[in-house]
Amino acid sequence: MRQFAEAGNVRLLSLDEEPLKPIHIIAIAASLGGAALDGYVLGIVGPSLALASRELALSAPSQGLIAASALIGVFVGGMFFGNLADKYGRRPVFSYNLLAFLVLSLLQLLVTEVWQLVALRLALGLAIGVEYAVGTSVLAEFSRRKGRGVLLGCFSLGWQVGFTTAFVVGSLYQGNDWRFLLATSAVPALITFLLRLRLPETPMWLKARGRDAEARAVVTKHFGAEYDIPDVVLEKSHASPAELLTSPHWRQHVYSGLFWFCQVGPFFAIFTFVGPVFQMLQIHDATVVDIWLNTVQILGAVFGLFLLHWLTRRHFVIWTFAVMFAVLLAIGLLPQAPVWLVVALFGIYMFVAPAANNIEYVYPAEIFETRLRSTGVGFSAAFSRVSAATAVYLLPSSLEMFGASKTMIVMAMFPLVGLIFSILWAPETKRKQLR
Repeated sequence: MRQFAEAGNVRLLSLDEEPLKPIHIIAIAASLGGAALDGYVLGIVGPSLALASRELALSAPSQGLIAASALIGVFVGGMFFGNLADKYGRRPVFSYNLLAFLVLSLLQLLVTEVWQLVALRLALGLAIGVEYAVGTSVLAEFSRRKGRGVLLGCFSLGWQVGFTTAFVVGSLYQGNDWRFLLATSAVPALITFLLRLRLPETPMWLKARGRDAEARAVVTKHFGAEYDIPDVVLEKSHASPAELLTSPHWRQHVYSGLFWFCQVGPFFAIFTFVGPVFQMLQIHDATVVDIWLNTVQILGAVFGLFLLHWLTRRHFVIWTFAVMFAVLLAIGLLPQAPVWLVVALFGIYMFVAPAANNIEYVYPAEIFETRLRSTGVGFSAAFSRVSAATAVYLLPSSLEMFGASKTMIVMAMFPLVGLIFSILWAPETKRKQLR
């Protein structure tokens, strides 16, 4: 049913109901381009470290620190810049963040010491944190209610494409210059930056700040004079991160970060160091298996979009956590299993985990209202990267000390916690109108 708003004697159509416009295409490309860039930046570090380890004499803790540094940066970037985007606008933070990606990517060409690489990866993590916090907010506020969940879920697919592309680039690269390999992220950064320069401020943010005339101008220019913005919660004061925990909806706010926390820890850890994991599990033809698993991940991310359409949000998180827990636990409890069975179990995990990751870019954007959206999504992304950074940092040492089987049992505890809290706290937000 079409919704209408009154403007004098004229009945305006709700912006939630408008047909596809060129501005939607630009917003989708600009947002998903950032998601792919994030995946590429985080994915390229694995093959680069394989080349850099001898030159820099990297120990297991050093490899873990370099791999985790970008994830630590996401924590800070998500918490800080998400709040800035709520206070000062989506567009300035969203657009010029790509300049940071471009400069930092190129600076990796000059690295000579481990601490320099850690510092640059940490700074790149800050920029990635901005993408998580602001990218989903921008896309949510430019999208239509119909199909919004699937569209936001495409963030995960975009991220997966970038992550897999990084693996392919690393596998095909025949040189020894790991600095050049790291710096290749400058290419997608430049393309995405140019796209974002064409995107205006979101009319929902403008309306939430009481800037009705500017919001009306954006709607008229890009959507048409016959459309109006849905009602949003007016911002009486600047959004504060403290509001996330003092709000009557604090359980939903905490859950928004907690489910993300439980999804990404084992995923980043296992795939960043998939080579050593395979060696410990006696899988020696790791390159072929790795290519196969990357293909499975892309298929899983696509399948996740169908799950977003078919399932409620609660059923989505509960069932995907249950499957991931069962699979990781089985890998850990069956150390003497035939190689084909271990590969099959990994294949199931690498199919379900990317499918589950789709909801990371849907749920938080739906849970938080407009005035708190970027702050809330940034908080959720930051919360999630605590587990990702910790798991990635500790995995090389855990493999050395305890072996792959016990390490996989520890990794299984992440989805178990996620399953328990999903049953207790997961809200239902499907088909919810953004406020």
